[in-house]
Amino acid sequence: MGDIVTLSGSSQQVLLLLILFALTGLVAGVLAGLLGIGGGLVIVPALAFILRWQGADVEIAVPMAVATSLGTMLLTSASAIWFHDRRHGIDWPVVARLGPAVAGGALLGALLAAQLPGLLLGRIFAVLAAVIGLRMLLAVNPPQSDRAPFPRAWALIGPLIGAVSAIMGIGGGSFNVPYLARNGFPMVRAVAIASACGWPIALGGLLGFVIAGWGQVLFDHSIGYVHLPGLIVIGLGGALGAPAGVALAHRLPATHLKRIFGFLLLVIAVRMAW
Repeated sequence: MGDIVTLSGSSQQVLLLLILFALTGLVAGVLAGLLGIGGGLVIVPALAFILRWQGADVEIAVPMAVATSLGTMLLTSASAIWFHDRRHGIDWPVVARLGPAVAGGALLGALLAAQLPGLLLGRIFAVLAAVIGLRMLLAVNPPQSDRAPFPRAWALIGPLIGAVSAIMGIGGGSFNVPYLARNGFPMVRAVAIASACGWPIALGGLLGFVIAGWGQVLFDHSIGYVHLPGLIVIGLGGALGAPAGVALAHRLPATHLKRIFGFLLLVIAVRMAW
């Protein structure tokens, strides 16, 4: 009887864990579709909390949350790319320039992030999330340029955007969109190109974290720093939630919602830093 009770309790814990992963993915997907923000800003703190609850040390929980967040974007950004490409919004020659640059930067950024203490990595995330949240709270829009659209200095800016995005576990839209807008791309096209560049960032960052943790048993059901159940369930939840967020975006006041989420990001940043 004791064995049966233990098995039942373990099964309930696994079920609860999967539900938490699914809810995290759904919330991240809805917010990504509704506000155009990267799901990683939700996934990283939520997954770090869940892994800590599961008994992971903070030195493992934070980089694993970042790595797994990047992995989920291989699923969620693929649907976003398909959505934008159907509307001919993606400038593929620009993606061909920026894609390898951001992927290389993400690979290096992930290798660096894996060497940082978990607390320091969490505080770096907190500072950058606070900056993004403050911009959303103040409704600061990237300035449009009347220059001919071209990704100037892409060989330098691309790796930098990829590295910072991989350290945060996000797809880079918060950095790519302002960069492209300053270089003459209309906002709709800048968002579409940034979405397409999210996939190589996710791939490069994911590979970096797998390499950094290769051969180590860091946590149950993980490869390197990537938590496989979290990647799959959160990624699928995000892919399902994003279309609902897009539908809501046409009905709800996005500006007010961005300010609310900006405030929540500041709260999350303080919690992560603490």
